Parts: sequence; structure tokens; C-alpha cells
Amino acid sequence: MTPGFAFILAGLAILFVSGAFEAEVVLTQSLQTQGYLGATDLVRLSAVPWGLGLLFFGYAIDHPEVLWDRVRSRRILAAFLLFADGGIHILAIGEHVDSIAVAFFLVLVPLEFLGGFTIIRASRSIVWAWLLAAVALVGLYVVSRLVVLPLVSQQYVFGPLGVVSKGIEVVLAFALAQELWTTSVIRRPRGVRPATQS
Repeated sequence: MTPGFAFILAGLAILFVSGAFEAEVVLTQSLQTQGYLGATDLVRLSAVPWGLGLLFFGYAIDHPEVLWDRVRSRRILAAFLLFADGGIHILAIGEHVDSIAVAFFLVLVPLEFLGGFTIIRASRSIVWAWLLAAVALVGLYVVSRLVVLPLVSQQYVFGPLGVVSKGIEVVLAFALAQELWTTSVIRRPRGVRPATQS
């Protein structure tokens, strides 16, 4: 067991318990209860930053290169952005009333955390996949605020949590696009210079 593993495990436990709580609130329709809107709501909102903090700290202990590595700086940024976006999506579960939306986030959040752990050393195809996913998430958010999507019972509105999440995803897409462009230039073979007669 690595030194940072306990911190990572504690952070993930807090995050996934928070996600389960958000899903339970929506699926049991207890969002309107007085207790949820009081002190419980404050605990809910503060749990995710604490969980992310423990996750970041443990990850940095086990991978000191994430504190800064010029060669992999864009991938390091992408890792932290995936972690942060996953944390925000945990809170987003409680803002949706449709079970299909809850299920979507319950699948998306673990994938984002997995991506955060693996993106630094991932293949170009995985980087491409996350770039396309980030663009798709931004597009889905905008479309879902303009029209009512199939299988969804209401039209959602623009909110601060969603705007922050989409901002993170735009930066993520930009960082990954820059990573793919930079590495493709490095991998591209240089043209052979023609021999000259002396």
C-alpha cells in the first residue's frame, strides 16, 4: 500500500457516499424535506470539496510529478480537471429529478475519476476519447437547456453549478487538444533534406 492510498481511499469514500446521498434524495423525492434544505444541505455541499482535497493530496503524495512536470503539464491539468468535474457532477445529481439523468451521472462520475487516475499515461486514443467526451458534455448541456430532451420530463435551466462544470470541460478540451497537437508535431517525421553537390 502506497503512502497516499489511504488519503485517496478516504477521498473516494466521501465522494461516492455523497453521490449515493444525492441519488437517494432524487430517487426518493425527499429534496423538499425541511432537513435537507437546512444543515444537511450545508454538509452535502461541503463534503465534495473535502473529498476532492483528500483525493488530490493522496494522489500528489503517490505521484510527485503532478505537482509540476513541464513535459506532461497538459495531462496533469487534465487529470485535476477530470477529478474536479467528477466532483461537481456528484452535486449535479441532486439537481435533477429524472431517474435517467441520475443514472447518467452515476455512470459518468466513476468514469471521470478513472480518467483522472489514468490520463497522465493514457494512449492517444484515450486522450482523443476524453476530448470528444468533453465537447459532447458541453454540447449536451447547452442543448438540454434549449429544448426538452427525449426521456426527460422537464427542460433544465442554466445554473452556476452547470456553468462552472462546462467551463472546466472547455478548459479540459482545450488542454487535451493542445496535448494531441503538440505530440503529433513531435511524432511527425521531419522531411529528408535533399543531398547537395559540392
